[in-house]
Amino acid sequence: MSDEKKTSESASQEKQPAPPTETEALRAKADEYLKMAQRVQADFSNYQKRVVRDRDGEARFLVEKLLQDLLPALDTFSLALGQAPAGAESFVKGMQLAEREIFRKLELHGVKRIAATGAFSPGVHEALMQVATDEKPEGDIVAEMRPGYMLHERVIRPAQVSVAVKPGKE
Repeated sequence: MSDEKKTSESASQEKQPAPPTETEALRAKADEYLKMAQRVQADFSNYQKRVVRDRDGEARFLVEKLLQDLLPALDTFSLALGQAPAGAESFVKGMQLAEREIFRKLELHGVKRIAATGAFSPGVHEALMQVATDEKPEGDIVAEMRPGYMLHERVIRPAQVSVAVKPGKE
């Protein structure tokens, strides 16, 4: 029976895991700290990237408010050029050159004029009126009332347009 006891005692000892040694416990703790440090490092790296992305986004659209205030003045400038008196061709030509230069500089900074041709798009156009006509398909832009502008991919001001409808559908 003593052999059976020894066998059963040795079997029960084999089933129970040996207590971790101090070295193994320290190694497990070090692995845990390493994983925690790697997570913190990854979180910090993501934070830095987000800050850079947010700062770039803010810088791109920092001038949006200025442009919203400036665009009505540019519209007035364009209207004045269209109303120039006869005999002032050289003056008008000079002003047109100045206007082109202003818009060229704005384009360098991401400002684009919204095309007011083709089909009406509610994302970039604002319909002010409908025009009954057979000359254009229904839903196409007939005329531009006020130009619209985009800063990069964001609409600063939608183009105000008139839209074609079939006669009798006004």
